[in-house]
Amino acid sequence: MKWLVAFAILSVIIVSGCTAPSQPSSDCTTDSDCVVYGETGDCNCGCYHKDHLPTGTGGECFCLAPTSCKCIDGQCEGVFE
Repeated sequence: MKWLVAFAILSVIIVSGCTAPSQPSSDCTTDSDCVVYGETGDCNCGCYHKDHLPTGTGGECFCLAPTSCKCIDGQCEGVFE
């Protein structure tokens, strides 16, 4: 159990340090504006506006990809299920 807690803490630290080289716009008006980009492990995976996807991998880091995206307060946000 302790290893699971340690892994969860390490995952949060690693994911929070993940930044894309250029930050595309994630502004949205409806859920259909937002798409999941990349896969778990890619540096800049996450939710982005479908017309403003990032380019490249952004270097070495780890990102946990969401299962879907929603438009919340005008921003594309990841949904983890």
